[in-house]
Amino acid sequence: MDTLTVEPLTEITFGAVVTGIDLSLLDDKTWQMIETAFNEFGLLLFPGQYLDADTQVHFASRFGPIQGGAERATRITNRKEDRSILTAKDPTWLTLSYPTQYWHADGTFGRIPPKVCMLGAASVASEGGQTAYADMTAAYEALDDETRARIAGMSSYHSNLVGTTRVHTPENRAYLHELVGDQPVGGYYGLRMSVTCPLRPLVKVHPVTGRPALFLGRHTFGIPGLPLAESNTFIRELEDFACVPPRVYTHEWEVGDLIVWDNRRLLHRACAYDDQSDTRELLNCRIVGDPNDAGLDNENAAKSAQVQRAELDRFLATTE
Repeated sequence: MDTLTVEPLTEITFGAVVTGIDLSLLDDKTWQMIETAFNEFGLLLFPGQYLDADTQVHFASRFGPIQGGAERATRITNRKEDRSILTAKDPTWLTLSYPTQYWHADGTFGRIPPKVCMLGAASVASEGGQTAYADMTAAYEALDDETRARIAGMSSYHSNLVGTTRVHTPENRAYLHELVGDQPVGGYYGLRMSVTCPLRPLVKVHPVTGRPALFLGRHTFGIPGLPLAESNTFIRELEDFACVPPRVYTHEWEVGDLIVWDNRRLLHRACAYDDQSDTRELLNCRIVGDPNDAGLDNENAAKSAQVQRAELDRFLATTE
């Protein structure tokens, strides 16, 4: 009988490799060991699992309800259903493929972000296409006392609209503007981009470990009380400080790998590859988050539509 082994990643502040287990045949005692390791390390790598979309969801449900009630893992790939390539003019490439190359936590622009995320490798790129992870708990702990004092009580907005627009070239911003439009309908612009966005603390205390973590990423902008440009510069400076070794792990995917990580602790990003000729396909599951993570409810939160629109207009002005 195989014996479960948890081996911490070397010279990294988080993460562990778990071997000696078949995740498709998981008993309750072994699950408890996995859950304990997950809360300690924040990321677990399970090599050689080869889980299909159904089996991956079955394992993911151990962490809690699947976001959206999905019964199968979702494909993340540069290929359409007919296997043709997603081009730079495709809305999926513009909003999901390219922007994920920038540091982010999943779904922070939604009402309740997922607490756990999972990727399984079905097909890997011949070169590039890694996924990098960054430890926001260790980043907070590495801050000097002055910076910790400065950010205590600070908050920022999280917007998919801003987080998508800001990372594109002016040419792509202009095309996004065409797709998004200027006049929202029913609370949304085009591409289902919400008019409002949540306001969240800049420092988040983990509900299980009690450790504080920076709450950053490409969706983050606009600290109330600071001019937009100044607050965005400060946020980027925090991110640049946070996302460096030994707080970063970049995973070289092999087919059959499965990674599960704590979305409340880690940022992640996809690394570039030749997505116009190569193929990369990962299977994705997300676990429903804590209702207490719905965002702040105050006067600044009520201004989110106005603040988001002002930031969007500032970006779009660069395309003119």
